[in-house]
Amino acid sequence: MRALGSRALRAGLALLGLALLAQGLRSWVASRPFEFRPEEIAALGRHHAGLDHEQAFSKIIVELRKKHPGHILPDEDLKWVFVNAGGWMGSMCLLHASLTEYVLLFGTAIDTGGHSGRYWADISDTIISGTFRQWKEGTTRSEIYYPGDTIVHQSGEATAVQWSAGTWMVEYGRGFIPSTLMFALADTIFSTQDFGTLFCTLRVYAKALLLEASAYFSHLTQ
Repeated sequence: MRALGSRALRAGLALLGLALLAQGLRSWVASRPFEFRPEEIAALGRHHAGLDHEQAFSKIIVELRKKHPGHILPDEDLKWVFVNAGGWMGSMCLLHASLTEYVLLFGTAIDTGGHSGRYWADISDTIISGTFRQWKEGTTRSEIYYPGDTIVHQSGEATAVQWSAGTWMVEYGRGFIPSTLMFALADTIFSTQDFGTLFCTLRVYAKALLLEASAYFSHLTQ
C-alpha cells in the first residue's frame, strides 16, 4: 500500500508539474509580440484560392515578403519536405518560423488521412485547392472544406483529418512551436526512419530561427 501511495504521489506531482509548465508556456507565448496575424494569412489564402496552387503559392510568398521584409526565408531555403505524422503523409514548405509562430505551405499529391495531433499551439489552414475533411473529437459526423475555407485547430484539440489528392493550403501556427515538432517528427523517427527528411526539417527550422534572431538584433540596433 505504501508503494502504491508513493507511485500515486509521484504521478500527481508529475501531472501538477506538466500543468504548471503548460500554464507558464501559455503565459509566456501570450506576452510575446507576433509578426503575423492569423486573419492576415487566411485572407491571403482566400484571395488566391482556386488558382493553380503553384501560382498561388508564388503570389503569397511575394506578398508576404513585401509586408514582412526580413522575416521570410530566401528562395534558396524554400524546400518542399515530406511530413509523416499521425498516419498521414504530406509535404510542407516552411516560409517563416520562430519559437512562437510559423507560416508554411502544406499539401499532398495523394489521398491521405489520419490523426491531427494535439498541440500546444493554435493552427489555422486556408485551402487553396482540393478538399479537406475533418472529424472532431466527441462528434459522430465529419465536415468537409473547400478552396477559400479556413479550418482552425485550437490548442489541445484532436481530430481525424483527410485530404484528397491535390489539396494544398497555407498554414499559420501560434503557440509554443517546438512542441509541434514532437508530433511532426514522430513517424519519421520511429516508423519511416527517413533521417534525410528529419535532417532537412530540423535544418530549415534552424535557418528560420537564425533569420528571426538576425531580424531581432537588426531592430535593436536601429
